[in-house]
Amino acid sequence: MSWRIFWVVSVSFFVAFVFAVFPLPRLLDFIRPEWVAMTVIFWMLALPGRVGIFTAFAMGLLLDALEGHLLGQSAFALTALAYLTGLLYQRLRLYNPLQQSAMILVLIGTYQLMHYWAESMILGRGETLLVLPSIASAIFWPVWHGLLSYVQQQLRLH
Repeated sequence: MSWRIFWVVSVSFFVAFVFAVFPLPRLLDFIRPEWVAMTVIFWMLALPGRVGIFTAFAMGLLLDALEGHLLGQSAFALTALAYLTGLLYQRLRLYNPLQQSAMILVLIGTYQLMHYWAESMILGRGETLLVLPSIASAIFWPVWHGLLSYVQQQLRLH
């Protein structure tokens, strides 16, 4: 991976991490989009040979450390999300961002379910509002996709 691509991808993940932990009122915190997961999906679609399962695993470990989850919980869920995105890569590339939102709803919902499953198996408890972050992620996907696509086009990343 060239250094320019590395830095652009790293900065985009940094922004996603900031959005992931930005303080929100308790009511809005339940519908916070999954910014890091959406960023993994975008870069896997935009740069499939350069961003993949290993990147998702590393970002998951960082997200676990940042949010105070069990180490490996988000890494497991993001790795599985990256695998599913890789399986659906050719189909997702055919859709425009509005059509991709439906698939984002399913992918992020699956990510949330795996996150919940890991937490409930290990701690015996878990966050049960799985569908709200999925819906918020699907709603924000066209904007996030447009912003990251603009950055990719302006910097000519391929």
